[in-house]
Amino acid sequence: MLYPKKFWNLLSLIVLGLFTLAACQPQTVVEVVEVEKEVVVTEVVEVEKEVVVIEEIEVEKEVLVYEYRTPIIYWHTWKSSTWLPDVVEPAFEEAFPQYDLQLRAMPGYNDAYDLYTLAQGQGDPPAILQGTSSNTQAPRDSGWFKPLHEAIDGRTEINGLPVRLDEIVGPAAGFFSIDGKFHEMPFNASTPIIFANMDMLVEAGVAADVNDFDAIPETWAEVEAACALIVATFDEVDCINFGAGGWYMENMLASQGAFLANNQNGRGGEACVTEVLFNSEEGVAWIEWINSIDDSGYWVDYGRAEYDIKWANSQLALHMTSSAAARGRVDIGEGNDFTVGAGRMMYNQDVPYVGNTIGGGMLLLTDGLDPEVEEGALTFLMFMLQPEQVAGWHQSTGYVPVTQSGVELLESQGWFEENPTFSVASEQLANSANVPETSGAIFGSFGNVYRLFSPSFKDIIYNDLDAQEELDRLKAEADLLIEEYNLLVPCES
Repeated sequence: MLYPKKFWNLLSLIVLGLFTLAACQPQTVVEVVEVEKEVVVTEVVEVEKEVVVIEEIEVEKEVLVYEYRTPIIYWHTWKSSTWLPDVVEPAFEEAFPQYDLQLRAMPGYNDAYDLYTLAQGQGDPPAILQGTSSNTQAPRDSGWFKPLHEAIDGRTEINGLPVRLDEIVGPAAGFFSIDGKFHEMPFNASTPIIFANMDMLVEAGVAADVNDFDAIPETWAEVEAACALIVATFDEVDCINFGAGGWYMENMLASQGAFLANNQNGRGGEACVTEVLFNSEEGVAWIEWINSIDDSGYWVDYGRAEYDIKWANSQLALHMTSSAAARGRVDIGEGNDFTVGAGRMMYNQDVPYVGNTIGGGMLLLTDGLDPEVEEGALTFLMFMLQPEQVAGWHQSTGYVPVTQSGVELLESQGWFEENPTFSVASEQLANSANVPETSGAIFGSFGNVYRLFSPSFKDIIYNDLDAQEELDRLKAEADLLIEEYNLLVPCES
């Protein structure tokens, strides 16, 4: 029998008993250790039905204390995120106590890059910068960042962590690599998807029940049909909200098999981008379709502060935005007693679907770091590619898990089965062809060209301007920006 716990608490010394069993049987040491609050039994062995062996082993963790810890400064744009400081920072420093990970939250992508430029001028840049996918070529042209593949230099592990770049999922791999070589590390990858208030879709007759995610419209024509039912069912409710911006134009071009820029989006290998192509038949079709659903009273374009309120109050049925919004959309739904579903970004049913591209951001490694700092920064980058971190980042936000091992970990946990809203983005990208059209355009003035899109597109839509004429005019402005950049930074294929 086992003695009561209070009996052991009265013991004031360690009792060692050595019992010799029958021949050929091993000797067993009976060790009882008094602990401050309770005795934890880790092993119970019955010998000859009379002797109970209780073994308790107290293990003191060996902690290495470093007199000097190498600082690894990481500028990120997640000032509202608690996952990085509360989860990642302590986990990384526990695994690698020789490094002091210092997180600095920046106001946004543009501000982060501007501040980084100033830091370079002062000779004190951070080791790692989070950049945006809409500004990839300019950092490469700056000479400030070391290509990731050069820093890794063929190694298969960094500080004991496996290099998992070969596990990066298709479109993310295509976007951030050239000829199979990664210049930056994909991190917060996303793609546009549609979030749906399933309770509203059921009431309008669009869906059979709140779990009928297949009823979420997938084509332009299906959006129109669903919106007709929704606006007929509800008063003072908006059917679908999304921005008239560059990212959606880029995705709609890719889905129709068209390029945003010439020379295969700058990935053809023969020449760099010298002109944009969004005034193509496919680009015109997208703008004209938005114009048509605007005229029908189906489409709205309002900012985050407004759409959060509309979403919470069930005044918006469909919301197309970044898949990174999954956590926020779902949390608002749960807090207001309605089910949030998700579906793929709608596509033009009149042409074959090719695929979608990604957005989000990347992690850039500063060049010229002290060797120990560069090794620490590389260690952190590889740490972020481990399955646990990839899965954790996805679960806390909705960003696409960027490695196959991260996806497999989530699948093994039953995450996607229990949270189907979070699986749509990965499925959309998995069903996208890995071709230059879906890999995203790369040219140095990309960010400045993007800034032209939203006000110009809204002008066309709200004022019923001729889409072809206005996109032709916008193309001329964009081509001039490209020409000016290429004069300052000679274009190399």
